[in-house]
Amino acid sequence: MENRRLGDSELFPSVIGFGAWAAGKTGWGDVDERAIVEAIQTAYDLGVNFFDTAPFYGYGESERILGKTLKPVRDKVIIATKFGIVWDDKGGFVMDVSRKNILREIDESLKNLGTDYIDLYQVHWPDHKTPIQETMETLNELVQSGKIRYIGVSNFSVEQMEEARKYAHVVSLQSQYNLLQRGVEQAEYPYVERVGMGFIPYSPLAQGLLTGKFTKETKIPEHDVRRQFNPLFKDGEFEANVEKAEKIRTIADRYGKPMAQVAVNWLLAKPAVATVITGAKNKEQVIQNVAAAEWKLLPEDVAALDAMTR
Repeated sequence: MENRRLGDSELFPSVIGFGAWAAGKTGWGDVDERAIVEAIQTAYDLGVNFFDTAPFYGYGESERILGKTLKPVRDKVIIATKFGIVWDDKGGFVMDVSRKNILREIDESLKNLGTDYIDLYQVHWPDHKTPIQETMETLNELVQSGKIRYIGVSNFSVEQMEEARKYAHVVSLQSQYNLLQRGVEQAEYPYVERVGMGFIPYSPLAQGLLTGKFTKETKIPEHDVRRQFNPLFKDGEFEANVEKAEKIRTIADRYGKPMAQVAVNWLLAKPAVATVITGAKNKEQVIQNVAAAEWKLLPEDVAALDAMTR
């Protein structure tokens, strides 16, 4: 497994990372804890050392499962978690990246994960009520205290990153990026590449659309997180996106590889990408994810994919 440096940090994540949202057991259909644990263990055995989670994923359940499973190898892995999305009493949530909430969340995450430090602590989403200076200065204190090693941001704009970097050493941006959702190419990705930060794409398979498993007739349940949060799955959009995804199959067939591997491999061709967060609910999915890093698309096919999915 190839490892790449994350920005100018001393973290060297595997190019395939493990996304643990499904380990939260909410919104992803039937999730078996034993299968998730086996998936995490398989990922580590196959060379994955970067594991991404958040307390938002299942009210802390994802962090608890990940921490418990990785405890025997804690010093050999990079644990990345986030803060700033807080569940309320009614099952809704609010954004809160205030000093008070950060100091509360960091201790909860450390307890959930069963560790005394977090390698990469990321602002999950910007909070337009809290000054970025307040957030970053609080994170600096956590670095100085040893509770976190490095600071990252997620879903930030260029303007927000520029402001954050005035007050803290921010090593990475995690944002949605895949062949069907390429908005970051307009500003955020070029900025990260230019200033030497690391880029961490999430949702590399567009939450399953780029696997080729969906047809226009597929019905997504109302309670599915994809139906709730992802515009690609909205009525009227879903069918068109399935059609666009199918274009990738021609290149996949030429390589004799699954569409999902092509989609991940395309991201790995981007120089600023340090690790791609790939989700998995079982070890078979992990094996497929890892296999995406075992070969490379030719430059002309990277360009062809660029053109066919714009």
